[in-house]
Amino acid sequence: MSLRQKSAIAMALICLIIACLPMEQAFAGQLTQMLKVTLTVYALARGLNAVISVAQGTEMSIEPMGLGLTLTPGEILDPLNDLIEQVSSVLLLASASIGVQKIILMLSDHLLIQLLLVLLAILVLLLLILKPAGHFSGQWLLKTLVILTVLRLTVPVLALVSHGTQQWLQTERQQAVSVLQSAQGSVDQLNESYQQESGGWFNNLRDKIDIQARLSQIKNRAEQGVEAAVYLLAEFVLIMLLLPLLFVWLVLRIIGALHFR
Repeated sequence: MSLRQKSAIAMALICLIIACLPMEQAFAGQLTQMLKVTLTVYALARGLNAVISVAQGTEMSIEPMGLGLTLTPGEILDPLNDLIEQVSSVLLLASASIGVQKIILMLSDHLLIQLLLVLLAILVLLLLILKPAGHFSGQWLLKTLVILTVLRLTVPVLALVSHGTQQWLQTERQQAVSVLQSAQGSVDQLNESYQQESGGWFNNLRDKIDIQARLSQIKNRAEQGVEAAVYLLAEFVLIMLLLPLLFVWLVLRIIGALHFR
């Protein structure tokens, strides 16, 4: 038995073992946790977008010494609101990406697919063992078996890498989420104050100082929120969109590089 034939037998045995392994049971948990994180951040983004939309419809009037001044806090929050909308769109795509991966993972554990891979692996092994060295003519069967096995492993490996990357970036993501939660709280308080006021807002110097302090705080929160939103946008684009595309490219390269002669 030649070295090439021994390598082919070993490869077929590995494919047979992999065909018997339950992928969904081992890797569905990582995808579920990633989806939970994505939906949590998505809910935060939509909530922040909602309170900013309310603030954009308010006008705060200050009339010290008879001079009128109208301030619109929504103008301060416009850059953050635009960015949050982009983040929401990316998070929606990320959720769909994880959902597709969960479906593929579930299908990869279907009994018919596993049975097909097992029978194909057994057939290749029988041909390799029974055929004399140098007379094996089922290279295309072996190549098909390897390609199907690689495709079945793509989503589990992607889930493992993506989940590991997300866990590695957990601290930075939590800090960004905290910043956005603080921004949402500040804007929400501003909206509540506006609704509770009666008889007009800020009719004296003390009220003027108060609203200026509040708007200054909102401006600082918005600037910090923009930085946090940019980070979240970059993280989810990397993990949920770029990594799957990279894995698809790698799988295609691996399949293209397979040669059995």
